[in-house]
Amino acid sequence: MKIIILAFIISISLHFFLFKKYNNDEFKKNNQIKQEVIKKSDVKFIKLKKEEPIIEKKVELPEIQKEVVVKKEIQKKVENNKKIDFEKSKELQKKVLNEQIVNKKESLQDKTLEDFLSQKQPINKEILNELQKLYGEEYDKFTKVQKAYLEKNLTNFQTITQRVLNRLGYPPLAAKLRIGGVNVIEFMFHPDGSITGLKVIDSSGYAVLDDYSVELIEIAYKDYPKPQTSTKLRFNVQYRLY
Repeated sequence: MKIIILAFIISISLHFFLFKKYNNDEFKKNNQIKQEVIKKSDVKFIKLKKEEPIIEKKVELPEIQKEVVVKKEIQKKVENNKKIDFEKSKELQKKVLNEQIVNKKESLQDKTLEDFLSQKQPINKEILNELQKLYGEEYDKFTKVQKAYLEKNLTNFQTITQRVLNRLGYPPLAAKLRIGGVNVIEFMFHPDGSITGLKVIDSSGYAVLDDYSVELIEIAYKDYPKPQTSTKLRFNVQYRLY
């Protein structure tokens, strides 16, 4: 009986020893597998580090974009400067053009007056005598421009006035009384076409004719040639019965 018990204990011990040894082998094997897995994972980690240059390229993109933005801003400033220069140039050209127009106009007026004053044709002595008779010594105090204007247009004043008189008709009362005569009117004629100080300075001897002359000039003066400077006009208005 003892032998059987001893054999049973030896058998159990042997099985236990084998089982323990098997467990140790499995543990070692598992540890080895784990180490290999760790090694493999380390290799993968190293590969990820090798891909870092791709990340660096992504970091450089904002710099490129910034350079593009800077170039666009510079281009915009250049275009704005060109626009400002163009506007200034346009304003300067307009100013120069206006000055040229004004100078040309003044030059043309001076040339016209100069041509008139330098006419080789002799002045009509009858008109000159008439003007000196109308103005007296005052005529010598007029400027060359005023004298030239009066010498050229004295006949025009009288002709235009007579034309308006014919259109309006002879004063009814004067026609009924069969009276006629000549009076002298005077007024200041201005470059804008207006008149001031209209009056009769030498009466015809009949109030009806003198009053009619004032009314007549207030209509006729609108057709007179305008002077370059304010000028005193003085001429005859004739009333004749036919």
